[in-house]
Amino acid sequence: MTRTEHSLRNIQFSLLGQGVGILTAFFVRKVFVLTLSQEYLGLDGAFSNILTMLSLAELGIGGAVTFGLYKPLAENDQEQIAALMTFYGKAYRRVGLAVAALGGALAPFLPALIRDLPDIPHIYAIYLLFLLNAASSYFFVYEQSLIIASQRQYIVTVCHSALKILFLLAQALFLWLTHNYFVYLGLQIGAALLENLILSYLANRLYPYLKTMKKASLSWETQRKLLQNTRALLAHKIGTVVVLGTDNLLISCFVGVVPVGLYSNYLMVLNGLNTGYHHIFRALTASVGNLGATEEAGRALPVFQRVCFACNWLYGFSAVCLTVLLNPFVELWLGEEFLFSQGTVCLISLNFYVSGMRQAVLTFRDAYGLYWYDRRKPLIESAVNLAVSAALAVPFGMAGIFWGTFASTMTTCFWIEPLVLFRYGLQTSAKPYFRDYAVNTVITLLCAALTWRLCQALPGTGMPHFLGKMAVCGIVGNLFYGLAYRRREEFRYFLRLLAGLLAKEGRRETKRKSRHSDGTSHGGENTGK
Repeated sequence: MTRTEHSLRNIQFSLLGQGVGILTAFFVRKVFVLTLSQEYLGLDGAFSNILTMLSLAELGIGGAVTFGLYKPLAENDQEQIAALMTFYGKAYRRVGLAVAALGGALAPFLPALIRDLPDIPHIYAIYLLFLLNAASSYFFVYEQSLIIASQRQYIVTVCHSALKILFLLAQALFLWLTHNYFVYLGLQIGAALLENLILSYLANRLYPYLKTMKKASLSWETQRKLLQNTRALLAHKIGTVVVLGTDNLLISCFVGVVPVGLYSNYLMVLNGLNTGYHHIFRALTASVGNLGATEEAGRALPVFQRVCFACNWLYGFSAVCLTVLLNPFVELWLGEEFLFSQGTVCLISLNFYVSGMRQAVLTFRDAYGLYWYDRRKPLIESAVNLAVSAALAVPFGMAGIFWGTFASTMTTCFWIEPLVLFRYGLQTSAKPYFRDYAVNTVITLLCAALTWRLCQALPGTGMPHFLGKMAVCGIVGNLFYGLAYRRREEFRYFLRLLAGLLAKEGRRETKRKSRHSDGTSHGGENTGK
């Protein structure tokens, strides 16, 4: 199977699993808000963010080891693969213990971390269940990386999606019957544990040499490279956690815990999209890593341009839809009392766009392992984010915190990450990338303005009105992008790819009908005899 075929299979399974999972999660959230108070919703978001901060204990080991797997997998070097996985397992078991210890030490300081800590029974027991879920995953999750690095992410996707849907429905049922938050958390922990155990079993079945070569060890040079990449990835992890993982904490500190709950509803939509898109780009990472391990740098530039084009269309169109549809969707889903102002929604969409536009660059950076060259960038990004968010939170509330996130991205990630990739990975000038970024942003702004005006002119209310807006966004948005990009080589490439896939599916359908016709014909002859 070619790299393109691997990528397409991974993407297909990712989109299907994530789509069904998102719909199920929205249903469960509706049951959640009907059966439990908004304080529980806010607490759920605040505790999740605290434990996101604790994930810094992972130190970036996972990314360093995954990058280290691309070359031995391409060369089928089983001893090196086994040695890397043995090292990875030992490191992650220590990380799990560290997360448990650090999380336990934070428990007495919860009132200082969360403003107006709600008066919920057994609140510390709830926190410890969150901690158990976070710490226990490190003892099993590492073996998934081998399946993903070998371009078989669809296996992980199928397992994750099936269990997620099953346990989400179980959560909804037990919440409706018992109104018990502990049962909800217990099912969440059970789902994560079962998923990790199943994938661990599958990894050992797919790669039986992992058990027979448990004593394989890494060379000193490999360990040195792993340590270097781990140090760089720790800095990147700090930046990611501070920028993306502290918004809820800042809101809980400066605004209150109830707005955290309101924001968590918007985050469900954003995270649903981001997770689905992340699976798409993660599905490409292993194939790009294989490309980088086996081909010259010049072969990667056209591939990057195509991935970048797909990223521009995907995140630009999604940002337009979020601007127009996010508030109407939340109102239909949960009610008017759960809404933010349209200005706040525009800021949320803006941050979604600028963060998403980085994904093509990050996919290639991860595949090439270029963590060391911009290791100081995340620390500056974190400092800018915290400083601007804290300064603007007092006069502007939540909007100030979102402006801080935007400022940190544009002053650091926006220009440093592409420069590193083009200089050390693709080995060419980054000027065309920045020119395209500016053009794509203007196209997205014009598309958003046109779509907003057309949707505002639609008559009606309720579900028919929302469906009308969805239709306008889908038709006008994609037509606008199609007309804007019709002359691009990347656009023609994806049209050819789509035509090829449709033709291939048509041939398969013809063969199936032919086999069915032959079977019917033979069956008729036998009956006649």
